[in-house]
Amino acid sequence: MRVAMFASEMVPYIKTGGLADVIGSLPRALAEKCNQIDVFIPYYREIERLKLPLKKLNINFNLKIGSRKYNGAVFKLITDLQNLTIYFIDNYHFFRRRSQLYIKDGYDYHDNLARFTFFCRGSLEVIKHLSSSGSYDIFHMHDWQTALIGLYAEISDFFQKNSPFRIYTIHNLAYQGKFSRSHFHILGIDSSYFDSLEYWGKFILMKAGILFSDIITTVSPTYAQEIQTKEYGVGLEKLLKQNRSKISGILNGVDYNIWNPETDRYIPSNYSIDDLSGKAICKTALQQHFLLTENPTIPILSVVSRLAWQKGMELVLKVVPKLLDQNKIQFVLLGTGDPKLEQQFNELSKKYPSKVGIALTYNDHLAHQIEAGADIFLMPSRYEPCGLNDKYSLRYGTIPVAFNTGGLADSIIDYSTDANRGTGFLFKTYDESHFISAIDKSLKIFQIEHEWEQIMLRGMLQDFSWQNSADAYFKLYQTRI
Repeated sequence: MRVAMFASEMVPYIKTGGLADVIGSLPRALAEKCNQIDVFIPYYREIERLKLPLKKLNINFNLKIGSRKYNGAVFKLITDLQNLTIYFIDNYHFFRRRSQLYIKDGYDYHDNLARFTFFCRGSLEVIKHLSSSGSYDIFHMHDWQTALIGLYAEISDFFQKNSPFRIYTIHNLAYQGKFSRSHFHILGIDSSYFDSLEYWGKFILMKAGILFSDIITTVSPTYAQEIQTKEYGVGLEKLLKQNRSKISGILNGVDYNIWNPETDRYIPSNYSIDDLSGKAICKTALQQHFLLTENPTIPILSVVSRLAWQKGMELVLKVVPKLLDQNKIQFVLLGTGDPKLEQQFNELSKKYPSKVGIALTYNDHLAHQIEAGADIFLMPSRYEPCGLNDKYSLRYGTIPVAFNTGGLADSIIDYSTDANRGTGFLFKTYDESHFISAIDKSLKIFQIEHEWEQIMLRGMLQDFSWQNSADAYFKLYQTRI
């Protein structure tokens, strides 16, 4: 089975969010099951600077995007896995002269439509050349940046003769690739397709992914159901409900080679289910890092997150000060985002300097140290397609308190409803009172040392490895056969 996977970012080459983690891990897990996995991503400036051992292929193409023609090329990277290859689609104007992937100074690049139209069409041009060594069985597209792949394959004489099975994965329905009707000509397709992609006078690339795919997946089973409702459908719920027979949810995995307290090189002391003593050392180190009062008995509540409305940070700002005033907790946060939220968290640290530690930055090493040193992890996301930090927290024995939505609902067993199996605490009504009630329940159990340890151990034993996710994707791939 030969698979082509398309995405706009991939760890360890380029990353802005969780999509990159998925593309960095899923193909590697699938490589154990498929004959060949080829991943296609743009050749960004930051990738060029990595000085990777790339081979420029003798494949050049010229594409008309809008009223202009652009030359394209492709670089090949052979990975440590014999049947996993990365192809970087290159155009200096669209990718290598940009300092960021999608936005600059908080605004989308004005030519994002042209950029990712070029990427989709360019990827298919490369595949035409690569198909001389055997056709592809599967096209697997991820998010709006690659959603046109299915449409272009649909209308291509070449791919109609060698029709691949098309899978489209929605990582976050809120980011749809929405553009003005006046830009539709950039796609280079007949205007009759506008009606299929239209939404309130504009057009949405994500609709192409939904309509021109054989299977649609999302990154958790609960999110697959949620996006078919008005509350979570972001305007596409009717279309998704019409296509519900081809929608399934597969929970994203975690790379335990990176996120594992037994082997984590970024934390001050390793620990395991057989010996938890290292977690206490990590807690003290975390308190020292943020200059908090060193106290092993007070619970540390933590957040590692993008500071945004989706993540429910306003709720954190309402609840945490009340708990601090009652001397119930310490609190640490790592993240960046909304300037107003950043300012409010900064003010919180100034008001409670010995109880609160705030790091308004991106720091992967510190993220590991927080997961290891904190006692409780807060995730009051309004919606969460999958979530990763909840799964990291479970492996590190840091009990999550989260809203019952999306992937959080699929990965956390609520202690309040099942004390024998519980791995965390969920609240099911999104408001301040229910959030603080869930935290208070966790704080009460924290005082019961043996019971808290049992919750920790159950969480640490959960298995969200990529192998499970890869098995589920491979079963979908096999429906082609």
